[in-house]
Amino acid sequence: MRVWLLGATAVVILAVAVVIAVKTHGFGLANSDERIAQQRCESDVRAQLASPSTAKLSDVTSAISELDPDSRDMFPLMVNEPLKGVDHARITVWNVSGMVDAQTEVGTVIRDPFTCRAYFVDGTLADTLVLFDHEH
Repeated sequence: MRVWLLGATAVVILAVAVVIAVKTHGFGLANSDERIAQQRCESDVRAQLASPSTAKLSDVTSAISELDPDSRDMFPLMVNEPLKGVDHARITVWNVSGMVDAQTEVGTVIRDPFTCRAYFVDGTLADTLVLFDHEH
């Protein structure tokens, strides 16, 4: 009886650990490309603001995206050193977008949508491009 109870307890503990690991993406230790892209983009968005410490990001979403070398991705591919001359087949793009509320230089709060393109070369984050609807 005691062995059965110990076995059942071990199974329950293991099941709980598996559920927690799945829900927290490996207890928060796993760094998927999506997570890396989102963290870097959030940091780069804040860095372009007049008052980064006041920034509040919301509605942030991440999705794999097609490389668009003839339009929005042209500048980073032609000018930015980490991507310049790299075979396009080696580049993976994550699109991170959302809203940011932050103070301007004069103290008013602006709410602005942002889009950030995170470029991975052979699985390693190489560069980002942050775009706002308004000038910052």
